[in-house]
Amino acid sequence: MTDTITSPYPKTPSEVASAILDAVESHPTAFFMGDWVRLAADAPLPPYVAPPCGTTLCAAGWAAHLTGWTLVVLDDDQDLAEIRVTHADGREADSFASRYAEKNGEKREISQVAAAALGFGPTDGFWYADEASALVRLREIAGR
Repeated sequence: MTDTITSPYPKTPSEVASAILDAVESHPTAFFMGDWVRLAADAPLPPYVAPPCGTTLCAAGWAAHLTGWTLVVLDDDQDLAEIRVTHADGREADSFASRYAEKNGEKREISQVAAAALGFGPTDGFWYADEASALVRLREIAGR
């Protein structure tokens, strides 16, 4: 699947949640809350591109993807990437990850990109919920 998705990028938490709901409805087999992102191809998933068959994204992965971030998954034989994280007290630090979001050379945790897009604090969210619970929360944020 190489069709495009949401353009321009949603800006408000309500718009982001609504875009995620639309994407999940359009690509139901690509929604899985058990992993941030699982790529079917050996290449990163850039913005505006629908996930190829076999790719899955959780709500946080969709939020990052739909707001202009490229999703990256490193192979097991690759070194972890250095990324920036924000702690609960607002302090920024370097960390390492094998799955992350990248935009304009900046590498961030997928959950933190999604939290900012949906109006949560850096350590808030519903990332460990099941699919049904995540959709309920997204509908609340979207006002649907």
